[in-house]
Amino acid sequence: MLLHSLRLKDFRAHAASDIQFGTGMNLVCGANGIGKTNILEAIHFLSLTKSFLTSKDQYLLRHNAPFFELIGEFAGEHRKQINVRVAFVLGEGKKIFVNGSPVERKADHIGTIPTVLLSPQDYALTAGGPSERRRFINNIVCQASSSYLDDLLRYRRTLKQRNEVLYRMKRFGPGGGEDTLESWTNELVEIGTRIVSARLKFCSVFSELLTDAHVLLGDVVERPSFEYRGVGGTSLTDKPADIKAAFWSALRREKHRERHRGITLVGPHRDEITFFLDDLDLRRYASQGQHRTFGMALKLAQFQYLRNVTDETPIMLLDDVFDNLDRERIQLFIRILQNEGMGQSIITAARKEILDEFVELDAEANKLIELPMFMENKLTEVPVHTE
Repeated sequence: MLLHSLRLKDFRAHAASDIQFGTGMNLVCGANGIGKTNILEAIHFLSLTKSFLTSKDQYLLRHNAPFFELIGEFAGEHRKQINVRVAFVLGEGKKIFVNGSPVERKADHIGTIPTVLLSPQDYALTAGGPSERRRFINNIVCQASSSYLDDLLRYRRTLKQRNEVLYRMKRFGPGGGEDTLESWTNELVEIGTRIVSARLKFCSVFSELLTDAHVLLGDVVERPSFEYRGVGGTSLTDKPADIKAAFWSALRREKHRERHRGITLVGPHRDEITFFLDDLDLRRYASQGQHRTFGMALKLAQFQYLRNVTDETPIMLLDDVFDNLDRERIQLFIRILQNEGMGQSIITAARKEILDEFVELDAEANKLIELPMFMENKLTEVPVHTE
């Protein structure tokens, strides 16, 4: 997958920017606050229909602007022309168009342009709470399977309805709520079972890719692994019958606590993924360097997984990830990005010097994109330089 051009209109710091990209490594540099990350955010939005920094589309509007527009011209390995346009109007919401046709469901678009993002926020993936790791798995599997995304959206709606019933029963007593609760519980188990099964199947494939990526980053001493613990904290097979039985057992065990607290305590929305290095819990025992290496390995494994499953080469987005790396680690990671088959990467950095030593920015496939020192309030075009 390649991104040829990107247009941003009243998006974050960009009044009107038109940017052309090379087919290899693209370095976007400029002062902090100038809008470098916004470019990656726009690409992420065109690929996955949302920002990676906020869940509120209105926060992406440029100051006092009533709408924003994003247009990306992509080329796939099977679909040679994929033009994506996103328009968000305050008070009306967003609309997505692919090659001029409206996209009715997100599941019909997500996965068309596989994308992998590396950012400083990835530290929370290995050091933060379980929701970060669930989000990571959801991001990957949603790009690989539209049915999984459909199930995930249905599960969230069902969970919301079930929680509302539990909350009413907590406040006002059982009343006639038991039948309604049973109905939502049945649906929760049916959909949740499919979600957990898909996650477990993903984990069985992803585990080997993670090991390979860790070795690729030069760490052959420590062995990475992870464990998925679902529906009540039990280890499971990916067989739906086993998952369903464990789900019902956990719900019966937590029945009184759920009614006391008024929320659903069992299901894939509460499952945990634990990362290990040589059987030690990464979150508890790893150094910052080990967290950083593990996080980079996760994203390289994600790249490989999506390439295998979607039969497209993902676009790599790297947001200020080299500032805290030593020279040897930068050189190693750049070499990986330059390997045949890695495709297009778009990198942000405050200074081009951070990569000058390792990247030939004047090579035909590479491009240096320098943002101006400030952005005027009038409509301006971001200059693009090829050195």
